[in-house]
Amino acid sequence: MGRTKLFTPGPVPIDEHILQIGAQQPPYNRTQEFSDFTFEILANLQYVFQTSGQVAIFSASGTAAMEATVVNFVDSASKVLIINCGTFGQRWIDLCDVYSISYEEFRLEPGQSLDMDELQMRLKEGRFSTLFATAHETSTGFLSDIERIGKLTRQYKVLYVVDGISSILADQFLMDEWNVDVAVLSSQKALALPPGLSFVAVGERAREKLVGKKCRSLYFDLENYFRNQERGQLPYTPAICLMRQLHERLRNVKEQTLPQIIQQHKDRADFFRDGLKSLPLQMVTVQKSNAMTALSSDKFDALKIVSELDKTYQMTVAPNTGELRHRVFRVAHMGAQTLEDLSSLLSALDECLSNPATSMTN
Repeated sequence: MGRTKLFTPGPVPIDEHILQIGAQQPPYNRTQEFSDFTFEILANLQYVFQTSGQVAIFSASGTAAMEATVVNFVDSASKVLIINCGTFGQRWIDLCDVYSISYEEFRLEPGQSLDMDELQMRLKEGRFSTLFATAHETSTGFLSDIERIGKLTRQYKVLYVVDGISSILADQFLMDEWNVDVAVLSSQKALALPPGLSFVAVGERAREKLVGKKCRSLYFDLENYFRNQERGQLPYTPAICLMRQLHERLRNVKEQTLPQIIQQHKDRADFFRDGLKSLPLQMVTVQKSNAMTALSSDKFDALKIVSELDKTYQMTVAPNTGELRHRVFRVAHMGAQTLEDLSSLLSALDECLSNPATSMTN
């Protein structure tokens, strides 16, 4: 594959010193040294999530972490409400279907804001034990008001589970303060690591629900992870090279501080969006994450724009799927990205949109 500049919401551009760690020989992991190393990772993950709760580390994708929450916290006796604002909200639905979990869908159209009054009415009925939400819907760029939703779930004693995969570290996320009971994250988004690690953070209320509860999975049994992590180990062989990259990246995060890293994402997002003002493109949603900008136009085919940027300019932006395939493309602001990179992309977009080949009618 050629070397292109990534503007995709995972994988994202990775700092060179992090990449070099991944090329090193992995050590044997069943040692006290590795345990001490894991303890430091776990403490720094609590800082990232802003929680005093426990965090489980999986050598698996973000969807695996989502599945782990389903098999550990809900069952056939549960009644779940799912806020579905796009592709990744749909993933909660797909997981509940696989495990025969009873649910009700609160569906939003692309870019549509959540009606908090309607949400409160549904929760007030007392029918739901659990709410699944998505902090940042990566298919449309929509950013949910996780804090306001958390006030309602706590008021009505509903377990609150949040997919924070493409939001945490790019946007403010205060797990404990916002009453989030369970949150998931993966390595290839704003954490700016290669794909392959995911994390489930469990708050005090959720932790109590695990006591004495039988998990329907061997690999995803959270209690097993927490027992092993008490000695600084994972129950199964971890992705050791990724763990070493994670260790270094989390140290960097702690040194820079969360507010500074979030501000960096905001600065890049603001710079790019300001540069769009002269282009015939519209942002899909008003409530936008710092992680990414989703763009559409009635005059241009999104898939053709993606193809032209890749072929002519060696710049990879993200296409979309389903009904948004020809309508929406996405530009991420995560990872080792500079304002100069974004300026170059804006220039390429300007030229690209002058090309009749990208027209919707061509």
